[in-house]
Formats: sequence, C-alpha cells, structure tokens
Amino acid sequence: MKIRSRRIYTENGLLDGYLDIEQGKIKDLGPAARLTGACIDYGDARIIPGIFDSHNHGTMGYAVMGTVGPDKAGEVRGYLKGLASQGVTSVLATADPDMFPTLASMAGQPQDGARIAGIHSEGPYLNRVGEKGVDTGHPDIVLADCEKMVAEAGGWLRLFAIAPELPGAQQAVRYMLSQGVRVAFAHSNCDYQQAMEAFGWGITVTTHTCNVMSGIHHRQMGGLGACLLDDGVNNELICDFMHVSPEMIRLIFKCKPYSKIVMVSDNVHFAGAPAGRYHTDMMGAPMDIIIDQRGFCLSDTGRLCGSTKPVLYGIGNLVEKLGIPMADVLAMSSLNPARLYGLGDRTGSLWYGKDADLVVISDDYEALYTYSQGRLVYDHQRDTDLFNKALLGRCRQGGG
Repeated sequence: MKIRSRRIYTENGLLDGYLDIEQGKIKDLGPAARLTGACIDYGDARIIPGIFDSHNHGTMGYAVMGTVGPDKAGEVRGYLKGLASQGVTSVLATADPDMFPTLASMAGQPQDGARIAGIHSEGPYLNRVGEKGVDTGHPDIVLADCEKMVAEAGGWLRLFAIAPELPGAQQAVRYMLSQGVRVAFAHSNCDYQQAMEAFGWGITVTTHTCNVMSGIHHRQMGGLGACLLDDGVNNELICDFMHVSPEMIRLIFKCKPYSKIVMVSDNVHFAGAPAGRYHTDMMGAPMDIIIDQRGFCLSDTGRLCGSTKPVLYGIGNLVEKLGIPMADVLAMSSLNPARLYGLGDRTGSLWYGKDADLVVISDDYEALYTYSQGRLVYDHQRDTDLFNKALLGRCRQGGG
C-alpha cells in the first residue's frame, strides 16, 4: 500500500511524496517523482506521525478510570476507537487498578483503534492540597499494594505517579524503579528542595506540569520551579491553553528543551461530549458539570473539571498561536513519549522500518484518517457516531 501527500512530516523533514507500507511497517518513502503504481492520494492534507498520549483517562464517553461500564473490555474498545478519532495511535491508559487486568489482556493485541502501549497509574498516593492549603487527606502507602498493582498489570505498567512527600514514598519509588517502571512527580505540595531531593531518587517525569503542584514565587521556587530547573526530568504538558496559559507555556519552553516536553491530554470520559449540563461522579464525588460551547468541562463556578481537548488540539495551539515549528511540536506529541517509554525505535515518527502509525489531518487540526501499523482504524467519513450514548443517558440533564 502506498500513501501519497504533498505534506508528509517525516523524521527528516517535510516531504512532498509518498509512504510505501508493507506488513504494517514503512518499507520506503520518497519524493513524488519516484512514485510508481497505484496509491491512496490525500492531496494537500497533512500526514503526521500518530500521536502517543501517555496520560489519558478516557474519551468519547468511555473511561478506564472512575465511571466505567459493566463490560470492561467493551469500554476499552470504545475508548481506543475514540482515541483513534483524535489522531492517537499509542496510549498509556491512565487507569484505576481494577482495570489493569483487562488492559493487560488487551495490550499487545491489534485493536480497531489506538494501541495500548502500556498502563499509567496516576496515584493512588497523591497529596492534592487546595489553593487555600487545606489537606483533604491521602491513602497510606502500602508496599504490598504496589506489588499487587505491578502483578495485575502483567508487565504493562509503564508509569507510576506519586506525591513524594508522603511517608513511605521513597520506598515505593525504589520498588517501582526496580520493576522497570518509570516514576512521576504528581499532585504534590513539595517545596523546591523536597522536589529536587525526590528527583534524586530517580523520578524522571513530572505529571501535567504546573497543575496540582506548588507554584513559583520569587523567594520560593516551589515544586514547579524544580520541575523546570532539573535538567533530568521530562515534563508532561497539557496544551489546551486552559490548564496552562500560553504565557506560561512560553516560559516553560525557555527553561526546558523541546526534547524534554511530552504533550499529554489528561482527558476524561467527557472529552467529545455535546455541550450541555451533566450530573456525574467527578473527582471522587457526585457533582454537576457543564460542557461549554468550546468543549471544555467546567463546574458551575467555571472551574476546570477534567481535561477534554485532545493532544491534536494542543498541536494546533502551539503551531498556530505560539508559532512553534511543526517539526518540534510533532516531536513533543509523538517521538518524545515514544522514546521515553522505550518505543522510539518502533513508533513516534515516519521513517524507514518504523510502524506505519500515522494521521491524516485537516488544516484545522481534525483527524481525517488514522492508521495503526498500516491498518485504517479511523475514517471520518465512515466513523461518524462514536460517542458513548449510554453515558449521555445516565448523565445528561439539559442544554448548556
């Protein structure tokens, strides 16, 4: 199979040419003048590497954390198809532990959607301290529970996020590292010195950088300051311009090289929901939420209640509104996470011998066609009704 476009973003730059795909791999690529035989011609539509979203809880009404339907495997299949509709070809499913066995059983298997590249456990040992400094409590760290999580993930646990100031955190970090699991700094009230000490234990990822961590002050750099000044850590970043302002993102890019930035969505199951008011379980408690006309998930007071914009939306923000070169943005959305989680030789860019994981996108940054290992897993003309209507029936209350 040969795929043609005048704008293919390869590992070596922009190509007016073709990709030759055989047995799920990119066998050859080259300029249009060298193309022979039949091809699928996408004209001027841009072809980019498939997105690797390493922090994603749900989308299109399907969840792997929190609100999960009784058919766990069916929930995962809907989730993976929904991800493909947003240009995601690889995902670290950011899940509750009771979903680990289902995800592990489906990982490594061809799916009609994104590929499960691993499991991400965001918690449960987090220290969410509110803006007024009110500690609402946290579960005690029990090493036996960490061992159970690793066992139930069946070798697929890739990232474990923890607040390092909690009692027993260092022991948990050491255990996870001994099992080949990366560890992330997350939902923490650490100050600068505490955070830098924790990075010294071997923590190499910062969860949704800026969000739910102590901020920068000119007399105390806080956990965020440590995240930006430690050269060894990789910074997850939500680029919807709501979770982190464009100005703060500019500052981050001045502090850290693009090679250390990993774009994530942190999406919840309401990503892609129609505008309206919903009653659901969010953040561990029943509440009313509003999906506004822009697609953001908000409380009645306007506070963000989960992320709803895919990485592809963030790609558009960085390219069109901040003027970041497309090649650098695509590295942050695809190749950087692929390398970080040990798959950089297989996916994350369009190049000889790599998996044919790619997305054909419109000029307004919508996925038109998504290919996973050379298989068409999303077609915008065919796959037109993907949102989980069961969620709408359970939760929808009325217009927004």
